[in-house]
Amino acid sequence: MSATKDPFAPLRSRVFLAIWIAAMASNVGTWTQSVGEKWLMGEITRSPLLMSLIETGATLPMLLLSMPGGAIADIVDRRRLLLVTQSWMLLVAAAMAVLSALHLVTPTVLIAMSLLLGVGAALNAPAWQASVPDLVPRDQIAAGVALNSAGYNASRAVGPALGGLLVGWLGPTWAFALNAVSFVGVLVVIKGWKRKPVTTDLPAERFIAAMKEGLRYTRHRTTLQVILLRSGGFVFFGGTVFALLPTLAIHGLHLSSTAFGLLLGCIGVGAVGATLVLPTLRERLSPNALLAGAISAFALGLLVLAFVVHTIPVGLALLVCGAGWLSVLSTFNTGIQLSVPSWVRARALGVYITVWGGAMAGGAAFWGWVGERWGIHAAFAAAAGGMLLVLAATARLKIQALQEPTDLSPHRLLPHSPASIHPDEGPILTVLEYRIPEDRKAAFQEAMREVRRIRIRDGAVRWSLFQDLAPLEPGLLRFLESFLSSSWGEHLRQHHRATVEDRTIFRKAYVLGAEARPRIRHLIAAWEDRGSILDRILE
Repeated sequence: MSATKDPFAPLRSRVFLAIWIAAMASNVGTWTQSVGEKWLMGEITRSPLLMSLIETGATLPMLLLSMPGGAIADIVDRRRLLLVTQSWMLLVAAAMAVLSALHLVTPTVLIAMSLLLGVGAALNAPAWQASVPDLVPRDQIAAGVALNSAGYNASRAVGPALGGLLVGWLGPTWAFALNAVSFVGVLVVIKGWKRKPVTTDLPAERFIAAMKEGLRYTRHRTTLQVILLRSGGFVFFGGTVFALLPTLAIHGLHLSSTAFGLLLGCIGVGAVGATLVLPTLRERLSPNALLAGAISAFALGLLVLAFVVHTIPVGLALLVCGAGWLSVLSTFNTGIQLSVPSWVRARALGVYITVWGGAMAGGAAFWGWVGERWGIHAAFAAAAGGMLLVLAATARLKIQALQEPTDLSPHRLLPHSPASIHPDEGPILTVLEYRIPEDRKAAFQEAMREVRRIRIRDGAVRWSLFQDLAPLEPGLLRFLESFLSSSWGEHLRQHHRATVEDRTIFRKAYVLGAEARPRIRHLIAAWEDRGSILDRILE
């Protein structure tokens, strides 16, 4: 079996294997704590809304912090960032164990502590996921993403079962303590990871600028927007399972802590099973067909939860939901990884996790409210119907990177001639002069639409295209393309952001000219009117 088709090929990398095992052990601790939290909340209250707010607390930071986390991960050493976030989560879990041991836990404390753990997870996730291409070759990225998801879901199978036993035997305090200890292994492995540093002569990006670039890139990358739209819709309705399952198990099925943990583990078992068959399914089905099948299976599982009140059928439905959840989200995650170049990968993943976290947090609160008002079975049924409607509405939106792979590797341009200006000086106006035969005017203008999209996506503040009213000679027109960069350093970064795919698009415009390449000039602002603070704000 080739490395591309072998789902376990990334495990041959010693670094990937060590990080994968450590992460799986840590996730076991996380799921053990999750059982402790939800069981403790179930003992304190019967409210579906309060129960679901634990899920909201855990995922709300994804909405607020994943994008900043992605920007940070793109401009600092990801290894160091992971060390900080893992240490933070260790301290929060330890504090939770202490509060539980002192009998100081209330619903507010439970929700607040899940929120603090979510802060660490939100800042950790973009850097963690963006590190996959640093650990495996490009043709193993899909397998690496699937293995990460499988490891996460294997821990979801083991962790809840272990949590149920631990809570029933020793109490929730020990579940929280185990989670704190589980972060130690990850810290040891990451500290020993000798990540190859990224060397560059470019000035470092600033945090706010990096955030803006990530948002600008998302706004002008249609293939990325498709994944964000489809994943947001799926997670909003699919998150019903995680928000309402504790209420169903504890107060609907009247399960013990051990049985509750085993029931939660069914989701992880289903996900692990999906990992084993996904490579075969990807060979036989298009990504769109695979997504449609997995989403339909998940909706079927939700319908079973809506109309069946017996433990075994519920467990089987959760197996199906787990398989569908992994299949859909690993497909979306792989699509993100392959849709963006390395310079913006963590920021794109940050946007993706922001959408995921917002849909999960908002969905958990919404479905908890629906369950409180009309009952959890009505909520499951409504979520299934909504998921199928979203599938029908978005079925034609294909994930292009999985069907038509593009080369997003950096295009090595010839360096600029040395400039005796500081990287922070600017703005910089770049002007390109094109000499276009009159019969190619329409084709050139159409080609420049894509050029504009790339310029703005990669950081240009303004872009314009002008035609000289005075013709150069009969049958030959002159066009001036201009775009503004905020500084000389930002202009240099835009050159390094160009990919092989981008240069192909540029060449389509260049070949329409009478000359092989346009004539290029760079101008620096000599004086700029900044008359008021309001002008600066509105700029």
